[in-house]
Amino acid sequence: MVNITFKGEPYVGAKVRLRTVEMEDVNAIMEHWNDYDSRKYLGNTIPMSTKMEEDWVNYVHNLAKSQKGYHFVIENKETKEFLGTCGLEDINWINRSATLGIGIHNPVNHNQGYGTDTMLCLIKFGFWVLNLHRIELWVYEYNERGIHVYEKVGFKKVGKKREAAFFEGKYYDIIEMDILYTEFQNGI
Repeated sequence: MVNITFKGEPYVGAKVRLRTVEMEDVNAIMEHWNDYDSRKYLGNTIPMSTKMEEDWVNYVHNLAKSQKGYHFVIENKETKEFLGTCGLEDINWINRSATLGIGIHNPVNHNQGYGTDTMLCLIKFGFWVLNLHRIELWVYEYNERGIHVYEKVGFKKVGKKREAAFFEGKYYDIIEMDILYTEFQNGI
C-alpha cells in the first residue's frame, strides 16, 4: 500500500496535477488517443474522431454541472505536459459511491508512476472533497499493469463479469475492484 497523507490539495500529487478538461485539450487528447496500444486497456479499440472528442468534452462539462461526474486532465506537475485523462462518474449521492476511470494516453509515459499518483489524487478528491464512501472501477483481466496499480493504492478485487470483453479473438473477464473510505483512511 502507498503511504497516503491528508496534507495538501487533492488535485496535486508528487508527479501530477489534475485540472479541468477544456476544449483546447482536444488536440493533446487526440495525439495518442487512437493508438491501439493505449486503447486496448480502455475497452474500445475502434478509432474516434476529433468531433467525437469535442462531444466528450461537452459531455463531461454537463456531467460536472449536474454533479454526476467530474473529469480531469492529468498533466506533469513540473512540465505541464499532457499525460491523459481521468475522472469519477456515475456518482450516486445517496449511496455515496462513484466509478473511477483513468487513461495515461502516450505509452512512453506508462510505468513512470503517473498512474499511481493520479489514482491517489482521484481517491483523495472522491473521499475528501465529494465525501464518497465507496469508489469502484472495472478492469480487463489482461491489464496486469492497471491491476497492479489499483491494488497498490488499496483497491480490492470484489467480483467479475465472466468472459464479458472480446479482444483480439478471445473473451476476457472484466474484474470489479473497489475501495472504501475506511480502508483508504486506515491505509495511512
